[in-house]
Amino acid sequence: MFARVDPRYVALLSLSIVFLALVKAQETGLDTCTDVHIFLSRGNNEPYPGRQGKLVQAICSGLASCDYEDIVFDNALTTEYCGAVEAGREAGIEQITAYNKRCPDTKLVVSGYSQGAQVVGDILGGGGGVFFQGCTTPTVTGLDPNSAPANKIAAALLFGNTRHTANQSYNTLAGASINGLFPRSGQQLAGLDNFAGVLRDWCQGDDPVCASGDGKRTYNVQDHLNYFDLYSGAAGEWVKSKLGETTTSSSSSTTASSSSSTTASSTAATSTTSRISTQNSTATATSTLRPEVTISSSSASPTATSGSQPEGGTEIVRCSKSYIGLGVFIWLLLMAV
Repeated sequence: MFARVDPRYVALLSLSIVFLALVKAQETGLDTCTDVHIFLSRGNNEPYPGRQGKLVQAICSGLASCDYEDIVFDNALTTEYCGAVEAGREAGIEQITAYNKRCPDTKLVVSGYSQGAQVVGDILGGGGGVFFQGCTTPTVTGLDPNSAPANKIAAALLFGNTRHTANQSYNTLAGASINGLFPRSGQQLAGLDNFAGVLRDWCQGDDPVCASGDGKRTYNVQDHLNYFDLYSGAAGEWVKSKLGETTTSSSSSTTASSSSSTTASSTAATSTTSRISTQNSTATATSTLRPEVTISSSSASPTATSGSQPEGGTEIVRCSKSYIGLGVFIWLLLMAV
């Protein structure tokens, strides 16, 4: 007899196309400072940089000096969710602090998607609590917005946020008035509110992660997958408005170089490419879902506005369709118990 499994974990198995093997995090060169520097925190099981590659391109397009780096943490399916969030929070603070010390005049942008949005939210507002499968993260405070490095954060973006909290001034889209799976409260919400002037939380109304509400609504998983297909342009313009920049049609150089590597999950045939292809999956759900549900594919890696690719490609693994079938089979099996 099979044991009962958290339906959000079942959804993880049924809807996720498994990303496998080695990926490389992108980092700015050690001696390089740019006018604008973006930190990305990717969704669960995504390769670097994940779907947010399109967002980087939208932000950096038209800027003379702009680059990005990935917040480095292992968030493979096999990694405990809370352990990954805490590792991302610690790495993010370390990376942001180190960059600011090296480049104190650079304007910083931080962005997180799904699980990565929880990481960014915890960096800014503090973290702690009980999450998927009863895992816990420690109670910690967020960055001080009045001192370095946080006072150099010009814009912060959250997409499909697991900890989306209804009716905040920085919320946008149809999910603005709906709670996510694990809404913030108390000091953690107050800590995030300290960044309200530079923060925007993007949540679509049918997103099962950031707009889960009472868990009894009808959801469209695609609305958790397509943020960067639909809103990268608008988000990029908003970031530029916070940077005090105006859009230009000229082609400017954007720098990006590759450095440290980190591992994701499992094994399969591998291929190496400098561009990550997008292959979204769709599904509807009527129960609350774990964000790993959504990490079914990757997005295009950011390209320089001059048309060149970032130095050093991102290694990814193209998964077989058989993994999708296996996930559906497991889902049906578990739902039958």
